[in-house]
Amino acid sequence: MIASCLAAPALWAGEVLDRMVATVNGHAILQSDWNDEVRYESFMSGRPLAALTTEDRRAAFERLIDQELLREQMSSTDFKPASSEEIAKQIGDLKKRYPQEHAGESWDAALSSYGTTEALVAGHVAVELNALRLVDSRLRPSIQVDNAAIENYYKTELLPKVAAGQRPSLQEATPTIRELLVQQQMNQALSSWLESMRSQAQIRMLISQPLEPRVQP
Repeated sequence: MIASCLAAPALWAGEVLDRMVATVNGHAILQSDWNDEVRYESFMSGRPLAALTTEDRRAAFERLIDQELLREQMSSTDFKPASSEEIAKQIGDLKKRYPQEHAGESWDAALSSYGTTEALVAGHVAVELNALRLVDSRLRPSIQVDNAAIENYYKTELLPKVAAGQRPSLQEATPTIRELLVQQQMNQALSSWLESMRSQAQIRMLISQPLEPRVQP
C-alpha cells in the first residue's frame, strides 16, 4: 500500500555522504532513510539485497512518503503512540520467529549480514505499530460488514477450501470472517485516504528520474 530518486554517492569504507532526496510538506527524506527502509524490508523478508529490483526500491521509497503523511496525521490528533513495552514485545516475537521463517539463520547473524541493527529495526517496528494504530482508529469506525456479506464469504470462499469433516459452522466462523472483511475494507479505505493526502500534500522530488540507491551490506 503505499517516485524514487537518485542515489547519493556513498563512501562505504568511511564517511557516508548523505543528501535530501525529497521533501514532504517541508519534511526531508534522506538517502539514508531510503537505504534503511530497503535494508529493513530485505531483512524482514529474508531476500538478499542484491536480488532487489528497481521496482522494489521504488516501492520502499513510496512507503517512506506514505509514512510521513501518516506521521503528520498522528501529530494533528489525540494520538497515543505505541509504548516501549509494546515495541519490545514485538521485537521479542520477531527474534523468536526469525530462525523458523528464514532457514535457521539467527537474528544476530541476519542483522549483521544486512548491515542493520536491532535499534534500527525497533524504529521501523515502532513506525509500523503507530501506523496500524492510527489507521485502525481512523478507519475502523466507518467500516460496516453485514451478515449477508459474511454468509456469502462463508459459502463461496471458506467452505470450498476446508475438508467436509473440518468445516466450522457459520456461527463459529463469523467473528473471523467479519474481521477479515473489515480488514479488506480498511485496506481499500487506506488506499483512498493516502491518495487524498498525497493530492493535498506538497511532495517535492529532488531528482528528475527514478534510479536505484547504492545499498550494500
